[in-house]
Amino acid sequence: MKYRPLFQYLLALVVVGVVLAVIMDQIVMPVYVRQGQVRYLPNVVGLPYPQAVKLLKNNGFRVERTHVTHTQEYPPNQVFEMYPKAYSRVKKGRIIQLTVTEEEKMVPVPDLLTMTLRAAEIEVARAGLVIDTAHTAYSDDYPAGVVTWQFPRSGNLLRRGSGMSLIVSMGQPPLSYYVPSVVGMGFQTGRREILDAGLEIGRVKYIYAPNLLPNTIVDQSIAGGTVLKIKRAINLTVSTYDQDQE
Repeated sequence: MKYRPLFQYLLALVVVGVVLAVIMDQIVMPVYVRQGQVRYLPNVVGLPYPQAVKLLKNNGFRVERTHVTHTQEYPPNQVFEMYPKAYSRVKKGRIIQLTVTEEEKMVPVPDLLTMTLRAAEIEVARAGLVIDTAHTAYSDDYPAGVVTWQFPRSGNLLRRGSGMSLIVSMGQPPLSYYVPSVVGMGFQTGRREILDAGLEIGRVKYIYAPNLLPNTIVDQSIAGGTVLKIKRAINLTVSTYDQDQE
């Protein structure tokens, strides 16, 4: 019986030893090992990509080029962003993701004429461009809803993200006539303006006007800017140096 306390004491020592061994193996050593693997991530933003890769690998990290950003502001093949961020505590062997710059590429302007506005929007987006403005206007040559004019013209080269302007047809204009203002024009020029507006030349009256160049239009029977529902003839008064021609 006198050996029983000694046996219990030895058994307790064995149990404590086993517990300490488990703690060292499962907790203390892994923490110690991990502390040796955690490092501060160096900042490579702004470095050329090859230099950044070399610096990160020398510090025990792996590198992955995950994204590209097109820019004119920074030289090509330069690190633009990194993940994780610089100076983070990162485990050795971690993959560091880098975004690298590339020179912005010029893209050709697509031909949008006769496309619907929706189709033009899709084509412009596919080319990497945007539509800044889209106006509408009547057209004798294009059906309603299609592009009749674009700027810049197709084939030109633009930076990605640049804007374009379009005019979309509203179809045939309504049946009306807009009277041009021809006072002060030469007779032949004014006559052409009136005929191009779909109107007709009526009576031509000459008056003596020595202070004007001969054949200058000094008056018209229907004021410029008038909108007519039916075709009418425009009477003109024209200057002359010949008093007998009045």
